[in-house]
Amino acid sequence: MKKYLLLIEDEQLWQKFKETIDKDINTALIELVREKANKGEKKRD
Repeated sequence: MKKYLLLIEDEQLWQKFKETIDKDINTALIELVREKANKGEKKRD
């Protein structure tokens, strides 16, 4: 398993994000990454 460091420069934006999640931060970030990755997938016929 690889680990990544996330740097957020906008403290107000980070605070708003933390207030919106109902799970732990890692789970919320992984869900966002999966959501974005799935939107970017090309549809295969």
